[in-house]
Amino acid sequence: MKSSYVIFALFATAVLSATAAQAESKGEQIFKQKCNMCHVVNGKGGQIGPELTKIAASMKEVEIRSQLENPKKRNPATSMPSFKSLPKPEMEALLGYLKTLK
Repeated sequence: MKSSYVIFALFATAVLSATAAQAESKGEQIFKQKCNMCHVVNGKGGQIGPELTKIAASMKEVEIRSQLENPKKRNPATSMPSFKSLPKPEMEALLGYLKTLK
């Protein structure tokens, strides 16, 4: 009986790890499609916007979300577009990726 629990726990851990990796991967893909032409992460990307390599160390998730949805609120002169219309699963994946940048 104990071995069944161990097997189940290992399986659940593997599934959760794979799901987290997929979400991060999806978020990174979205970042590369929509953000990387302007923002640098780990030495790669554009030079128009600020470097985001450690964005999660300086901004909380709610602040990052606010910046994505309404960038002109923080900086009226910014050329960054709003991503408020990004589908919710894509927004969550992008936020998940950005939260890893510490």
